[in-house]
Amino acid sequence: MKTLLFGMLALLSLGAQAKKEIEGDHFILQGKIYEIDVFKDGAVEASNVNVIVYQDQEIYVSFFGKENGSYEFVLPVGHEYEVWFGGKAYVNKKVYVDARKMPQREIGYECNIDMGLFKPIENAEFPLLVDHYVKVRWDSEYRELTPDVEYTEFKARELEKALKKIKKTHGGY
Repeated sequence: MKTLLFGMLALLSLGAQAKKEIEGDHFILQGKIYEIDVFKDGAVEASNVNVIVYQDQEIYVSFFGKENGSYEFVLPVGHEYEVWFGGKAYVNKKVYVDARKMPQREIGYECNIDMGLFKPIENAEFPLLVDHYVKVRWDSEYRELTPDVEYTEFKARELEKALKKIKKTHGGY
């Protein structure tokens, strides 16, 4: 069950107003990245993880998270984003953020996403991770970026099934 908890994605908070002073035509994407040991059901902060941000299907920025697993980047509103977590060191997970309808305001918004990643496993494929693992969209009623919780829970359950199957085929860890 711990794998599901960390493997899913912890959306700690998707706040409407940024705590840091950023301009209203931007939002801050921030959070922590954790490395999951799928065979021992443990997690630690992952250092220097590659994060790639695509804006409207073109590379916008690529950077590495900090030693303590945290990352932070400011993005303009009015665009679609695909954020890839992992690089070559991990099985990548992708997050879709639709900020096209997000209005400008005096102070910017924030989107806090914690991500659990795991190392590639020999002879194991994860086709379910080709698609977005999480989808986040602007909700005009609540005036904030809101995750599609049902979608994320479905992806987490599917990943949990795949990991259980891999554990069985890799010696019953």
